[in-house]
Amino acid sequence: MRFHTAFFYDIKIQIRHGLYAVYILVSLFYIIALYQIPEQYREMVGVFITFSDPGVLGFFFIGGLVLLERNQNILDNLFITPYKVEEYILSKALSLTVLSIISSYAIHISVFGFSFGMILFLIGVFLTSMFFTIFGLGVAVRSHTLNGFFLLSSSYSLIFCLPLLELVGIDYSLFMLLPTKGALLLISTAFSPINMLEMIYAIGILLFWSLVAFWWARRSFYKMIIFKASEGKTL
Repeated sequence: MRFHTAFFYDIKIQIRHGLYAVYILVSLFYIIALYQIPEQYREMVGVFITFSDPGVLGFFFIGGLVLLERNQNILDNLFITPYKVEEYILSKALSLTVLSIISSYAIHISVFGFSFGMILFLIGVFLTSMFFTIFGLGVAVRSHTLNGFFLLSSSYSLIFCLPLLELVGIDYSLFMLLPTKGALLLISTAFSPINMLEMIYAIGILLFWSLVAFWWARRSFYKMIIFKASEGKTL
């Protein structure tokens, strides 16, 4: 019940702060922009847009949300209640992932229509958003200002952007170690099928990195928020 309440509260807060309104406009912009792109490049750009914006929007939004709660001193006393850090992380990640899925689905259906790969496409958006949002939360709790968050997030996330070079024909086997490779495979299923081994790999690598991100975000939360608060230090 705690998680259920927190999840819907987070969505309510996101609506109140205009995230849904903003993304209606952003989605409309992408839909119009994709129709202006020559048809032979439209699918490639569609994959890039789905990954880079709806897919990872939580990575950047989580910074603002966490820092807002931190500045309002909400986090000082939140975890003396039965509410757990793990529930906080998952609630934030899942609520922002809902927005990612709605936006990605709306853009894709409006431009490309329905395809048989939509299930794997949406799984790809879901797992990509979960990973980057949880990872972004770990960065956010280590930051004290929004500018600091953007500086840290840019340096931390750069390596995960490398597999995007595949979209312009640059490919390295080491990209297979990064979650972005799996994300691109799953998102691309909206346009071309993948085999069973590729599907298992893509889902597996995203799940693995999501668990790593969750462990790191949880550890960061305890180190930067919980322990400092218990010591009476100013956050």
